[in-house]
Amino acid sequence: MLNLPSSIQEYGMQIRQGERRIMDVVESYFTEIEKRNDDLNIVIQCFKDSAYKKAASLEKELGQGRDRGSMHGVPIGVKDIFAMTGYLPSAGSGAAISCGDQEATVIKKLEASGAIILGVLNLDEFAAGGTGVNAWFGRCKNPLDERRITGGSSSGSAAAISAKFSLATIGSDAGGSIRIPAAFCGVCGLKPTYGRVSRFGAVPRTWSMDCIGPLASNIEDLGIVLEAISGHDAQDRSSKVDSEFLWTRHEFGKMPRVGFLPESAEYGQDLGQYGQVLESLRNAGCPLVPKPIDKLDTYTAYHQRIVKSEAATFHRAVLEGTNSCASPEVKGTLRPGMQIPAMDYLQAQTDCDDLLKEFLDQVLNDVDVLVLPVSYEEAPIYDADAVMNAATLNKEFAKASIFTRFVNFLGLPAVSFPTGVGTAGMPTAVQLIARPFDELSMLNSALQMEQLFPCVN
Repeated sequence: MLNLPSSIQEYGMQIRQGERRIMDVVESYFTEIEKRNDDLNIVIQCFKDSAYKKAASLEKELGQGRDRGSMHGVPIGVKDIFAMTGYLPSAGSGAAISCGDQEATVIKKLEASGAIILGVLNLDEFAAGGTGVNAWFGRCKNPLDERRITGGSSSGSAAAISAKFSLATIGSDAGGSIRIPAAFCGVCGLKPTYGRVSRFGAVPRTWSMDCIGPLASNIEDLGIVLEAISGHDAQDRSSKVDSEFLWTRHEFGKMPRVGFLPESAEYGQDLGQYGQVLESLRNAGCPLVPKPIDKLDTYTAYHQRIVKSEAATFHRAVLEGTNSCASPEVKGTLRPGMQIPAMDYLQAQTDCDDLLKEFLDQVLNDVDVLVLPVSYEEAPIYDADAVMNAATLNKEFAKASIFTRFVNFLGLPAVSFPTGVGTAGMPTAVQLIARPFDELSMLNSALQMEQLFPCVN
């Protein structure tokens, strides 16, 4: 393994003190990609020429005293859903995708911040899956154990951090698609509040719940990247005014007050590691408050009505066309959305605000954050012989995302981070959930908790 920077903050200090050259670091990441990507299948396409050109330009800027800030010269990879100048995304599919010809706002913000986009990353087709298995680009493998799935749909975004292919990545999360792969690959992933980050120029999974967010090896890097990509965008109707995020570390005098899920065994999964995390938090001085989520099934059902309806609408041409190149599996996953009655869809949308208010009043009323499992406690082994039809895919992803989908329905921020190693030798993780637009307190709480658990990657 090459001597690569361990964090954005460390890297920034090194390039400003002359200990590293931006060009050398970019070249080192490309060397690592060339060495391992044929086996791991994480990167779909590298942008070497533009990356080297920008590295040279940013190096020159530093020499002239022009510093763009924390993201200056940071090598980053992006999920292949964003329109860029001279590049239209595949969205993980061989089917034609319409996302306009204007560069995505997130890409513009990254470029302006001084980030260097190394390439685009693998994902589940149309971001409609949770395994990292792709019929067009091949299975994205978990760098910690190639037999295991990465999770999805931001499979490449999590795997790239785990494999040391970049300092940070960008993914999207409509029901767990950042948090689950982050958990399975032993990295950190942030789903921001809905409306915090512009979705303009990104191929959607669902207009009402898609969130663009960062993945990185540590919590502080998530805050740095979120600051770079957040803010109001008039081109995105879901973008909120005053949504700019400023990252600052807070020194708390006490540990956060934490809500937790009692009777977790009733969810049909082995959550022994979750119990151990709660014990560690209790021993560290975190006040723990039991918080049942009584309407979890309702939130999840409403989430699925909206996601399936909107995905079928966006991909209508693919579903109705006779010569569509989309895989049969993904078409089977999307097609049920065409059968959802308009009244059911509208009921889910209409009830959302009242359900959010009730959740805030009952669950997040007297705690700083809610801590929950993310998914399965360790990444499952990929079964190449399993019959992966639409029904099987839906069933498996529903079980894997029982603790994540409701967060998107309610529009809340959440962050996933590693908490150790499980019985199979793979990373375990939890997620913190906070009130809307309270990412700063949530990330600082995660920073405090991050210190309690061993580094797993």
